[in-house]
This record gives sequence, structure tokens and C-alpha cells, in this order.
Amino acid sequence: MRFHCLQHLPHEGPGHAADWLAAHGHALTFTKLFEPNPVFPMLADFDGLLILGGAMSVHDTDRLPWLRDEKAFINKALRAGKITLAICLGAQLVAEALGGQVQPNHAPEIGFWTVRFSAKSLEHPLLRGWPEKAAVLHWHLDTFTVPPGAVRVGMSAATATQGFVWGDGVIGLQFHPEMTVPMVEQLMADEEHEQATEQEFVQTAAQIRTKLKSVWKGRKLLETLLENLVALHERETTSN
Repeated sequence: MRFHCLQHLPHEGPGHAADWLAAHGHALTFTKLFEPNPVFPMLADFDGLLILGGAMSVHDTDRLPWLRDEKAFINKALRAGKITLAICLGAQLVAEALGGQVQPNHAPEIGFWTVRFSAKSLEHPLLRGWPEKAAVLHWHLDTFTVPPGAVRVGMSAATATQGFVWGDGVIGLQFHPEMTVPMVEQLMADEEHEQATEQEFVQTAAQIRTKLKSVWKGRKLLETLLENLVALHERETTSN
């Protein structure tokens, strides 16, 4: 299967997703939006879309003109029925494209917090094999409403909407199952989180480090999800 990745920042790459795809013989190409003059592929050149996170907002189109081009590309890919996995900012972009609203969350959510997955979402083929809950990494200020026709994936104490599934092959996740331990350390450095103080839903750098083993829980969720996405693509290819 051919995946194409939209990457917004140099140090926020596909992490565990890239490892799994390479280990299972799947291709992964990139549009790196932090580089000058990013180029988007033709729709015929990929089977699945992976949209990553970033520190910017979906509303930053005046400051970051390439966001308009990215939004147009995402809309085209969704209309074409492309299998899509979107994470954090990526999920917010897809939610907006599908008619959801993106706005500031009532509080920032940073660190490892438990997400409870909804019973209805666990019935969806893409989430087959997921547990009822998991402690996963969060790093976001904004949130989104569930797009019309989508199913809420779950919620945490801080955030009412931790993701959605739309149709057969589109999923957006507010949390970060893709991040490796070095990526979490780099994110804390980039965000100058060593100086951060504890808040209701914000863990300090020291607290995050005590919970770093939880990245493996996110990795397991992601690997199961990728297996389900690939199986969906194989079923669609066979039926066509």
C-alpha cells in the first residue's frame, strides 16, 4: 500500500507509523510543508493519506498561506475516497473539511492522560482490536466538534472529542499514538516545556518522563489501526 504523509514540522514526523509501514513493505512518501514550495502528489499516486500534527492552528491561513493549499488537497483526497489517518492538527484539518468546528479547548492538554473509547466507535472495523481505554500522549490547545455523520472515538477528562471515524476509511485522532520517546523529548525541547508548571491537565517535563513507557500503548493502538486500514484497502482492491 502506498501512503503519503503531510508533515508540518521537522521534528514531528510519522514515528511509529513509519517503522510499521517499512517493516510491512508499504511505501511512504512525503509533502514537507515546512520546506519552501511544498508539492502535493497526484491522487493516483497514493492509496492512503497520513496527516500529522503541528504547533500551528487550522485558522493560521493568513500567517501560513500554504495551509490554504493543504486544505484544498485534503478536500480533494476526501472527495476521492482516500483512506485517511489524521493526528492532532491533522485531525483538526480533516474535521474542518468534513464540516466540524475547530476552536480552543477549555484548557490545554499536555502529557499522558487516559482516553476512554466509545462503545460505538469500537464496533467500527478500523478500531477492531482496540481496548476500552488507554493512557496516551496529548499535546494540544485546540479541539474540534465531531463532523456531521461521523462517530466520536472517545473522550478524556480534559477533551470531549478525542477523535472521530467518518465513513469506512477516515479517522482523526486528537492524541499522539505515533510519537517515540526521542520525539517526546524533542517536542518538550521545542516547546521549552522544562519551564512549564503543573496545571490541571498539563504535566511537567519530569512528570511526562515518568510516564514515557506509555508511548508503547500508543504504538500498539497505532499498529492495530494501520493493520485495519491496510485490510480495508485490500478488501476494496479485491472488490474492484
